[in-house]
Amino acid sequence: MGKYKIAIVNSSSFGQVFPEHWQQLTHFGSVDRFMVDPQITGTDLAQKLHGYNIIIASVTPDFKADFFDHKDELYLISRHGIGYNNIDLKAAQQHGTQVTIVPPLVERNAVAENVLTNLMAIVRQTARAAQRVQADKYEERAQFMGREFTGKTFGVIGCGNIGSRVVELFHIFSDRILINDPQPQVSPQWWQQHAYVQSVTLNDLLQQADFISLNASLNDTDWHLINQTTLTQVKPGAYFVNHARGALIDEAAMLNALHKGIVAGYAADTMEKEPVRADHPFLKEPHCLITPHTSAYTYECLHGMGEKCVADVQNLVEHQPLTRELTHLLNVK
Repeated sequence: MGKYKIAIVNSSSFGQVFPEHWQQLTHFGSVDRFMVDPQITGTDLAQKLHGYNIIIASVTPDFKADFFDHKDELYLISRHGIGYNNIDLKAAQQHGTQVTIVPPLVERNAVAENVLTNLMAIVRQTARAAQRVQADKYEERAQFMGREFTGKTFGVIGCGNIGSRVVELFHIFSDRILINDPQPQVSPQWWQQHAYVQSVTLNDLLQQADFISLNASLNDTDWHLINQTTLTQVKPGAYFVNHARGALIDEAAMLNALHKGIVAGYAADTMEKEPVRADHPFLKEPHCLITPHTSAYTYECLHGMGEKCVADVQNLVEHQPLTRELTHLLNVK
């Protein structure tokens, strides 16, 4: 039992909201928390985690080839979240390290509901209006004009686990919902139940949608998907919300579009570089709403995430099979 040393890396929530998850891990070995620079080199990260053979990892830092090349024996990386973006799976396999993630359905409602929350907040200028009340400027309320959602056109870029749930929530307001996804990760039954959804090209979606949600996974073709060129296709006055991956947008291009009034507002819970510091230009832009990657921060979601990570470790210790939950195998009912 003593041969297992467990490192919790860059997760500020694991074992905090639900301390029983931390306590359960102590039955399998020693447990320590590490908060490291998200941009730490693989070599330095390997040195810092020397001797730890199980890692529970957040969305940062990156566990790339140089990390595995310099790391001593590592049995498991259990992602406290969904997605493999920060882990080189090929390098992990070459070094005998198993990698698991939280089943996508665990985060589905939490993230999708926060998409709607933050989109509504930026459209109705909720945060700015509340700040004026706190500043004893109640009489300035007329400047906080918003728009209604009912009957508008909604666009969803990326229709998988979370994007499909965003579609369902948008349907509260409208039957006019467009999606852009070359390979939608939903079942035939889902399509039958949501016949109002139209699959269109990216340009068609940008040109027609009043409200656009980014829910695509990040890969070589999606990096800066929303950029200076694609933003020229946007319907004037559209709003964007990004709760998928920060690098789906070119931040400089989005800021320029906001200044020119092409885009009316941008809400994001994920940024290309995290943590976001107070000097980021988005934070000085009144038509931006940036939250600190908290879409999964519901009691239900964090409990499910923690349970999965503990189960991964237990299965490893007890020599049971580990299930790798792959998002592309998702079959949304």
